[in-house]
Amino acid sequence: MINDLREFLNLLEAKKDLVHISRPTSPRFEIAAGIRKTSDIEGPALLFDNVVGHSMPVVGGLYAVRRRAIWGLETTPDKIHSKIMEGLKNHIPPRLVKDGPCKEVILTGEDADFSRLPICTHNSKDAGPFITIGLGFIRHPDYGNNVSISRMQIYDGKTMGCRSVPPQHLGVYFREFEAKGKAMEVAFTIGNDPYVTLCSQVSGSIFMDELEIAGGWRGEPVDVVQCETIDVQVPATSEIVLEGELTAGERRTEGPFGEFPGYYQAVTEQPVFKLKAITHRRNPIYITALTGPPTTDNHVMREIVLEAVLYDRIRQICPTVRDVCVTKGGVNLHVVVSIRPTFIAQARDVMLACFSTERIRPKLVTVVDEDIDPRDPVMVEWAMATRFQADRDLMVLPRQVGAPLDPSTPAPRLGAIMGIDATRPYGQEFPEVAVVPGAEDFVIPGWTDSRR
Repeated sequence: MINDLREFLNLLEAKKDLVHISRPTSPRFEIAAGIRKTSDIEGPALLFDNVVGHSMPVVGGLYAVRRRAIWGLETTPDKIHSKIMEGLKNHIPPRLVKDGPCKEVILTGEDADFSRLPICTHNSKDAGPFITIGLGFIRHPDYGNNVSISRMQIYDGKTMGCRSVPPQHLGVYFREFEAKGKAMEVAFTIGNDPYVTLCSQVSGSIFMDELEIAGGWRGEPVDVVQCETIDVQVPATSEIVLEGELTAGERRTEGPFGEFPGYYQAVTEQPVFKLKAITHRRNPIYITALTGPPTTDNHVMREIVLEAVLYDRIRQICPTVRDVCVTKGGVNLHVVVSIRPTFIAQARDVMLACFSTERIRPKLVTVVDEDIDPRDPVMVEWAMATRFQADRDLMVLPRQVGAPLDPSTPAPRLGAIMGIDATRPYGQEFPEVAVVPGAEDFVIPGWTDSRR
């Protein structure tokens, strides 16, 4: 069982999928440049051991490729969907413990300062350093606990902007606290095990406690400890914990920032987080994640969960579904589904199921036959080119709820969605695919044999 970030890094070391960068590396753009490079080549995670101006190492690109997210949940590609659904259907509540590694060092007052952390500046026009993979933990008197990721812009040693707007749950929580004139206590953790990190990507009921899902994935409770200065509980093995509150009635300019669609998101007025305490492990490890054009950490983290939820939903109406792929280039907005059709217009049922799955809003759904690998963009395009007719197989639904940061929409969260039926016309004669006998087993020395 992977119990913390360090055990996950040890696993990646053993698999030779973690590379140490020992030369001096700046947290301003240079660490992000390394993450961008390794993300583009589906390379290893990077551990920056010598960060300029800091004694704390930085991990980057940890979830920039699918294989590492799957290893983090200690499963395999063919079992990842069922693993995700296990946690979603079999919740195990967290377990409160008296103490944990995240409290080995406790900093309050003047000692609690963001400058202690190697917070990175990522894209060239970002407004400054941003915490990009901090997990927010909040407790609401009616809704319960919530875990989510929000970007956070550092203003100075004690304050930062926190972008989270309704219907995101942190934004909903804060709106209700603020309406009563109350500050909202929140803790942000940096550096968690993959179970806790990935549970933040689950979309569902506002009453759902994501840590219960992480417990379901683990098969045992997540240990949590009480924060020092606020009434919030956080995972005991977190590397770093930032305790504080979002203040009611206060906003500051936040952004620009390069967001998940691959473009800079405009400057907005966002709530302000005021730091009360920092607790951390001895010799803590900081983690940063890249956002921007595909593929980056946030795309992969999100797609792992989306695919499983969509697969489970589609299987209820189409038991012959073969696979669901959230495409690499689609920034979580394009879904390809492979099915074996059993009746006419079944592909349309599948499209509508995708569009109506709880809190998942794909912009484009493409349905293909079972002989098409939805993870192979060449095969998907071939199916669209040879099995799709626009006047017959295209579905367009105008004025639907869309992605919040899609730059093409006419208004925030409002846009058209589209479905493409790229399956063969059901019940009709269709040409047979040309196949070369023996091609799969043909060996080209050094390329297709065991040496490569």
